[in-house]
Amino acid sequence: MKRMMNGRLRGIGVLCLALGLAGCGVGRVGTAPARYDLGADDAAAAPAVAARRPVSLVFDAAPALSDTGMIWRVEGSASPKAYAQARWSVSPSDLVRQRLVERLSRQGPVLPDGAAGLPRLQVTLMRFEQVFAADGASSTGQVSLQAVLSQADGRVLGQKLLQRSAPAATQDADGGARALRQATDEAADELAVWLGGALR
Repeated sequence: MKRMMNGRLRGIGVLCLALGLAGCGVGRVGTAPARYDLGADDAAAAPAVAARRPVSLVFDAAPALSDTGMIWRVEGSASPKAYAQARWSVSPSDLVRQRLVERLSRQGPVLPDGAAGLPRLQVTLMRFEQVFAADGASSTGQVSLQAVLSQADGRVLGQKLLQRSAPAATQDADGGARALRQATDEAADELAVWLGGALR
């Protein structure tokens, strides 16, 4: 009986979380959704990294991250959802690519794909979402990047999976955006350190 009650309470908690985050839309007809981005890049918050050779950046993302919807899910769920009254200003793919260029450029030039004779850095954004605990009391912004570095002739120099998570101060779209900004910057800085060691 106790196990059944706990299961019911957990289910009610998840349902309330989903209803609260999605928004019912009653009384909100015509209300424009709030727009978010990753904010201005804070140079003071970036770690010092060694200078490196120029690199050519190729960036892509999972199909779901090419839309401006702000994705969230309950931990352990295979059902992603999107906020009803909040969106990114541009797609997560564009936001993260811009952030990577900004932060990686501190250690050396980052040029578009096709620059002749340069090492090629292929980065794929695989995850960019706010993940809530089952009770809705806490959440984190989670970012996952896959990086492959190769010579101009195609020979692979190395690869790295970068997974970063940052806690959200508030359990809403604003808190999720701030947490994803922190997680993105941490992943970009980790990538910069790895890249500096590979391209000495």
